Amino acid sequence: MLDTPIITWLAGRLPVAVPGSVFHRAALSAAHRRAYALADALFERAADRYRLDLEVEPLARLRVHQAIARLRASGNPSRHPADCLDIEQRIARLNTIETLEPPFERVPANRLLATWNATPAPVAVDSSLDEATSEIHAA
Repeated sequence: MLDTPIITWLAGRLPVAVPGSVFHRAALSAAHRRAYALADALFERAADRYRLDLEVEPLARLRVHQAIARLRASGNPSRHPADCLDIEQRIARLNTIETLEPPFERVPANRLLATWNATPAPVAVDSSLDEATSEIHAA
């Protein structure tokens, strides 16, 4: 949904008009493309909405995704065993969670627990979405 400049512009100025799940999915997409700074900003927007709407479980899933993205942004997740353990403990407390690969379907959490630390497959970076969503950072 955040893939057009006008929607991105509106989302940046009227974030309460956009559900947290839309920001969350956009953040997952950005993280998948390894646009980690954009993903982090979108995760924070989603978190704001989830808190506003008192959506505790989606917020917990989001924080797991955000922690994974931050760890992957560091370049070598295996250098941070304490962070890896924290992520695994968070995943273990969940019943379901969205996958890290498109179409980001919701799966049993133990499925992600078994695969989250695998090296992500290379993806082509689409800079057009990053440019369109740069308004998120400015707002």
